[in-house]
Amino acid sequence: MKRYIKYSVVVGLLLALLPLQAQNDFGTSDDLGRIQLTSYVSNQIENLPIVARNNLQSKLARAVNKYGLGGSTNNARFIITPNVSVLEKNVLATAPPRVVVVLDIGLFVGDGVSGTKFSSGSITAKGVGSNETKAYINAFKQLRPENKEFKSVIEAAKPKILEYYNTNCDFIVAEAQNQAAQNNFDMALLNLTTVPQVSKDCYSKVSALIPEYYQKKIDTECNLKLNNARNVWNTDQNLDGADKAGIILSSIDPNASCYRDAVRLSNDIGKRVKDLTDREWKYILNQQKLDAQVEKASLDTAQKVLTTYFENQPQTINYNVRGWW
Repeated sequence: MKRYIKYSVVVGLLLALLPLQAQNDFGTSDDLGRIQLTSYVSNQIENLPIVARNNLQSKLARAVNKYGLGGSTNNARFIITPNVSVLEKNVLATAPPRVVVVLDIGLFVGDGVSGTKFSSGSITAKGVGSNETKAYINAFKQLRPENKEFKSVIEAAKPKILEYYNTNCDFIVAEAQNQAAQNNFDMALLNLTTVPQVSKDCYSKVSALIPEYYQKKIDTECNLKLNNARNVWNTDQNLDGADKAGIILSSIDPNASCYRDAVRLSNDIGKRVKDLTDREWKYILNQQKLDAQVEKASLDTAQKVLTTYFENQPQTINYNVRGWW
């Protein structure tokens, strides 16, 4: 019970910190509150060079991050997506020749899963380069978060995104519960942590589940890692086996329910290494030493759940932007 209360405090701190991290020159946490937008460049855009396509995706992602709206995953439901139309294209008779393009860059925000467009706008941009790709890239440099058109598109979409969370909260919670029942705690946490704080009733519901699911996540992972470490050590009770088992044990969260068992196994392995090599084993887990770092370790690990893990996942949503332009 003490561990659960302590961890609840840590998760509460995390939830309090996340909206603060969204504050910047372009928006505040009061209304944005962890709304996430994924930048998505559709294959429907014709004649867009692949290098320029990647550059446009990166520009959009950086601009969205400036607003504190950057998603922690490629699978966010809500997207900002462009369309690029060529208004003019000329080749200047210079030495060497230069390509000039004038582009209409349409910006669209909406629900990429249901295919519902929320808002749209456009920016006219001119680019000059030694070839067509470089001309496109130079034109895309004018796509900046301080553009009034960019801000207008996001502001117009914001209340519609919030409406989704307010009206679909029960579904979001049910989906997280279903994922947790299958021991897929990462996806359960993802579903819960995408709810913005400004959706107060729904945020209150999901926040109550986060400590429970995160504790179950680290407990499940602890048991798997502990069994894996035991198997490795039982197979090779030598220095090589000890080091392999030690790497596994050292990745266990100190807040996990089986952490003390991990410490005991670590101590047993350390004693055997001492007998074999007459030196201290570098992977000894020290409970007393880690106690002072429990909150920091838990907070860091929780943040990774919301960022690093999901950023490394492949995109699994096929976005629907048909009819958006």
